[in-house]
Amino acid sequence: MRNSSFELLRIILILMILVEHANMWFIGSGYHSESEHLAKCIIESVCIGGVNAFVLISGWFGMRGDLKKIGDLMFMLFFCTVPLLLVALGLNWIPLSALASDDGVYNYVFGGSGYWFVVDYIGLLIISPVLNYGIERIDKRQFRRILIAGYALILLYDFVLRQPVLGSEGGYSVLWFGYLYLLARYMRRYGMDLIMRYRWPILIMVVSLQSLLFFGGFIGLRYTNPLILLEAVCLIFIFRNWHFHSKSINTVAAGVLMAYLLHMQPILVPYIRKFLLDRYAALGYWQYMLLAVALSVVVLFVAILFDKVQSTILKKIR
Repeated sequence: MRNSSFELLRIILILMILVEHANMWFIGSGYHSESEHLAKCIIESVCIGGVNAFVLISGWFGMRGDLKKIGDLMFMLFFCTVPLLLVALGLNWIPLSALASDDGVYNYVFGGSGYWFVVDYIGLLIISPVLNYGIERIDKRQFRRILIAGYALILLYDFVLRQPVLGSEGGYSVLWFGYLYLLARYMRRYGMDLIMRYRWPILIMVVSLQSLLFFGGFIGLRYTNPLILLEAVCLIFIFRNWHFHSKSINTVAAGVLMAYLLHMQPILVPYIRKFLLDRYAALGYWQYMLLAVALSVVVLFVAILFDKVQSTILKKIR
């Protein structure tokens, strides 16, 4: 049976991502007061580590390059795009000519850039057997050197110089996912004594520092940011120490990826953005964010139902 502590973490992480997107991605980074600006920066800094932590969880438990798993993910992706696309074409929301280009197919069939996480995750699945093979054949010292050297390159070229030479693209890449996978395997196998011992103070410190630096315009929100990475590492070590089993939590956690896909659905995104912008204008920031938190919970529970439907259909067509 799955350890529900990590399933609980996955639920928290998807809610963090949904709230983060409502905080800035959908309504923009503008603000009407310094207090609102500070609040936005704090919420972003608290929530931005969610994506890194998701990948670390996969690395913690390990992955296999399973074609069945890849097929399941692709089916889930198409389940979230193709039916609504057919409805949109039938109702003339989208002209058929929109699918005449590669960009149209990419956006409306494969989800466009909004589904980058799933595509990169599939890429990680594909390369995971190679990573696993290497991990089993190196010792702790070699492993540590690889992680330090790898992150030094990523930190220099991607985070500091902002150059695409490594292809890490701020963390939106299979390269970064592969690095996180290796890091998580090291974390589980050998631990990190200092971070494990002071995980809560370190978490509070890095989130506070990231918030202040982001508020002052000194640092951005790239996933390769060392503060954002350290936040995710701390979250893994916090939940690692909790061991319990809950069928309810496991059921809810099954819908987290579907929640991500639904709220980033390419046809729905313009309507979601308009709805949230209207609520932001009507309610003001503070009430709007309370609504955003409530809506994030609603999206998750809707996603659970959608996931049940798509998994049932998948089982029947196998």
